[in-house]
Amino acid sequence: MRHFSCDGCGKTLIPGEHTRHIVRMEAYPADDSRGLTEADLDQNHLDAMADMLEELESAGPEALVAVPTRRKMEFDLCPHCYQRFLLDPFGREAGRKLQLFSKN
Repeated sequence: MRHFSCDGCGKTLIPGEHTRHIVRMEAYPADDSRGLTEADLDQNHLDAMADMLEELESAGPEALVAVPTRRKMEFDLCPHCYQRFLLDPFGREAGRKLQLFSKN
């Protein structure tokens, strides 16, 4: 038998006894390209590429850390955490509530 636990609160979710909700997310950069323009065609792309290579060489190997451009994620949530997620997917309200305390 597979073991499931809520990724929000850690509660064990037993199949057949507890409802389990699956939340799938995918994040990737938006492609807002507008197509080629005359200005794009007029640029000297060889010079631009040479400049970019020069910048990379001077920055060193730490500048070449790979950042994934696309990421798929899946979360198991208990009914309570699922409702909380639906109401506030980015957790913004939870952060605001923490700032309500006095500073003394």
